[in-house]
Amino acid sequence: MTKEVVCVYQDCPLCGDKGKVVVKIATEKGVSIRKVSFASDEGRELIHEALAEHGIGSMPFYVMDGKFSTSLDEVLKEPEPVKKPRRKTNKRKGKK
Repeated sequence: MTKEVVCVYQDCPLCGDKGKVVVKIATEKGVSIRKVSFASDEGRELIHEALAEHGIGSMPFYVMDGKFSTSLDEVLKEPEPVKKPRRKTNKRKGKK
C-alpha cells in the first residue's frame, strides 16, 4: 500500500519547475500526492490547523500522518531512532 501525502494548494502545485521537483521526490519515495483545494471543506480545515497549531501561513503545504510542512522532503523524512542510553558496567575483578 502506498502512502498518501495531502497537498493543500491555491494554484496548481504540480505545474512548472517546482511541480516537477515535487513529482520527482514523490516518485522516488513511493508516495502518492492527493491535491486538496484551499476552497474545499477539507482544505479549509487543514488550513485552520496549519495556521493555529503549526504556524504555516503559506501554500502549498503538505500533510502526512499528522505532520505539516511547506516542504515535501520534511514531511517524508523518517524520524531518527531514539538511542537508549547505555548503562555503564563495572568490571570488577573477583577476590583472590
